[in-house]
Amino acid sequence: MRKTVEIIVDSREAVFAREIVDTLKSLKARVEIKKLEVGDYVLSEDVAVERKTVVDFVETLTRRNLFEQVYALKEVYERPILVLEGYLGIIKKFSKINVNSVLGALAALARNGISVIPTLDAKSTASLLYFIARQEQIGEAHQVTVRPVKKFATIQEQQIFFLAGLPLIGRSKAISVLKKFGTPLNALNNYRLWSKRVSGIGENTIKRIEQVLTTRFEDEEEIIEF
Repeated sequence: MRKTVEIIVDSREAVFAREIVDTLKSLKARVEIKKLEVGDYVLSEDVAVERKTVVDFVETLTRRNLFEQVYALKEVYERPILVLEGYLGIIKKFSKINVNSVLGALAALARNGISVIPTLDAKSTASLLYFIARQEQIGEAHQVTVRPVKKFATIQEQQIFFLAGLPLIGRSKAISVLKKFGTPLNALNNYRLWSKRVSGIGENTIKRIEQVLTTRFEDEEEIIEF
């Protein structure tokens, strides 16, 4: 039976999160540092974590790459987690950031199967990582495995991934849409018909998709509304 908790830390994350690494070691975790293609911490074969401080989280939203990072994690690990470190109230100091936009972004992550866990500081983040890893590895006897980032072997996989990124679609609905409409281009040209021809897609989803497809791209200082 495994007795030592092992946590794999991304080499770039380790540079900026020395307190977390040191705290994990003080908790007697075995820490391995290596370059990860997705995520900041691997806790088991099923669980990986992306960590953001509250300030990082807000800045990443304005750069529009938060969802790309976290959804990439979801493509590889069954149970992805976003750890949000720090006091959320600090976002009020960002004059251009609407609090409701941040809450909407968190809601969108949760609705798409991403667990969002708040922590107070680096030490509490480390403790959280340790206890999740302990439950996974010792409680559930899961291995610690860095899963390879999925490479698209076929055009069909690329088509599925392309449509699955639209709001509230995901992989299974993307496949259903492609079966009905044949190609991604034909599907997009007829997206208003999806709710009538594809089971599980409602009018609210169509409205969300329409907003994404028709809203003019603004400069990077504007935050995406969800």
